Amino acid sequence: MEVPDGLEVISAAAAEAPRRPGVYLFLGEADDILYVGKATDVRQRLRQHAAAKPSDYWLDQKYVLVRRIVWELAADEEAAFWREEELIFALGPAHNAQRRRDGDPATARRSPYLTVIQDQHDRLRFVLTPTLPTAGRGYGCFPHLGKGHGAPLGIACSDGYTALLRLLWAASGEGTQVPATLARSAPDEYAVTVEPALREPLHQFLSGARAKLPTELLDRAANRPAFQQTGLRKDLALARLFYRAGPQRLRERRLRHGRRAGPIDPDTLRALIRAEITAVLDPVG
Repeated sequence: MEVPDGLEVISAAAAEAPRRPGVYLFLGEADDILYVGKATDVRQRLRQHAAAKPSDYWLDQKYVLVRRIVWELAADEEAAFWREEELIFALGPAHNAQRRRDGDPATARRSPYLTVIQDQHDRLRFVLTPTLPTAGRGYGCFPHLGKGHGAPLGIACSDGYTALLRLLWAASGEGTQVPATLARSAPDEYAVTVEPALREPLHQFLSGARAKLPTELLDRAANRPAFQQTGLRKDLALARLFYRAGPQRLRERRLRHGRRAGPIDPDTLRALIRAEITAVLDPVG
């Protein structure tokens, strides 16, 4: 039987694809997943692939091996971009630049847990750990939280998490200048005073059950100098984004799949995401 040309497969898929945001997957001979992409317009993006002139070995192999293309639509561009990162994490397609750059997606560095520990000075210490924490309260895993993430979901998680820490610092009344640790994205460790009344709201926020904490922190930081208020208002928006990208997203996934409350390990999270995409990958469906 004649083997179909990969670019012809892509061109045929482009003719059928909708003009909506979403993710698309290139599949190989055995339905192995070669590549995951995202688009604000799936049809237009596939047309661009079909018209490409491969100039290096990697691109040539990606197109030559394509035998089938499927897609999953998204509510908007942000949802499509976030979904792409999740699928790369869960499926590990060999021809994605992110997959090739980061190496094995199963590495613990890419699946951090957040641990909150009360120290001997009654402060809370926030620690990003590669394994399930044995002390304090653990949250996650959040595979897109940590240093070095440059794609939209990773930026939302990592920069938004740091913004949350800055709001906690501002509400604490400690110091006059933002600590240097909080000038970079997703510090591995940070300790700050958190008043007792805020500790349960903090737990609810990190569990994805209640989103109001950043607003409450900004209110408590009202006595900070005026020159800091503009930055803190930006941090409010970023911390809300972290909530949606991290804690809330994980909680919604747990509830959708009937998982109990508490941290989820990376392998389980991958399995849940793979289960969600099964209907798209099923040629019968």
